[in-house]
Amino acid sequence: MAADLDLLVGAHSGPTHGLGAALIVGAVTWLFLRRAQWRPAWRTSCAVAAAYASHTLLDWLGTDSSPPIGIMALWPFSHRYYESPWHVFMAISRRYWLPEFWTFNIHALGRELVILVPLAVMVLMIRRREPGTTAA
Repeated sequence: MAADLDLLVGAHSGPTHGLGAALIVGAVTWLFLRRAQWRPAWRTSCAVAAAYASHTLLDWLGTDSSPPIGIMALWPFSHRYYESPWHVFMAISRRYWLPEFWTFNIHALGRELVILVPLAVMVLMIRRREPGTTAA
């Protein structure tokens, strides 16, 4: 969710949602873990970068109702905004003063959970089957 810190400065879906930002986060994590002598720093850093990049993928699959439409997915290689042709996730309302704010956002959250929880359970089940691994 760190990519959404850009909401604090009114620049949502910009560079923080790009794959370049995921690479930067991974590199900073690697530097920090190397300094702390964490083993294996490269593996943990790759996992952090992949988790950050998953935010880019999930936001790309979401419905965007606030201009500019889409996300800057290829930043810093491109400053273009990309929008998925598949709107898997609903837009989230930030208009808290409207009467439908809570019902709309709870519906959107429910849809996200119906889609993502089975995927998370499947990943955990696969991880438990692999020899020498433990699920979190």
